[in-house]
Amino acid sequence: MIKLQYLVSMLVLAVLAGFSAGAIFNRGSFTAADPTTNPAIDEQTTFKCVHGSSGWSTVAERGNAVSKTPMITWNSEEFGDNWTPQDRCHQVSERLTLAVTNNGGQLLGLDLTHGRVNQLTVICVVNSRQQTCRENNVLFTLSQKNAPTPRTTIARIIDFSQGQDVSPIDESDYPQYFTLKSWVDRHLPHSSGF
Repeated sequence: MIKLQYLVSMLVLAVLAGFSAGAIFNRGSFTAADPTTNPAIDEQTTFKCVHGSSGWSTVAERGNAVSKTPMITWNSEEFGDNWTPQDRCHQVSERLTLAVTNNGGQLLGLDLTHGRVNQLTVICVVNSRQQTCRENNVLFTLSQKNAPTPRTTIARIIDFSQGQDVSPIDESDYPQYFTLKSWVDRHLPHSSGF
């Protein structure tokens, strides 16, 4: 059973590896929280890019705890030498960390969703379910292969975070949201300050 879960997890991550981080994340539009006035910043969740046996991966980290399961692996070479898996991994990990910092160091209230920006299908981070994807909150651009089914991509992330088998969902025009806190809570020990 564990091998089956591992295989399903790797399949999900392989699908996610086909994504590209868009270069349109605008840092200037965010106001970072001041760590000197917010002691919780010291223990905020950050996202790191690490290299392991399955390639480049984005993992969550809080204090001394690091998620054993990657959130996303980056293995696709389809974007060429100018946008390598390592580059995408570092950019998306940095963008996720910046989103947490800009949310007062908290995961609560941050969601992943999908939308279209500059005529590209993207995954983005929002702090309100009334928000949509904009140039300043894009995490990554979906590959041409995955762009037609962004809801399936979000569903795979949700299913993976909940330890479920990956299953297809009905496509519709409504955006879907994935709570970052649920993924981190599942993959980092609760004793690490969650």
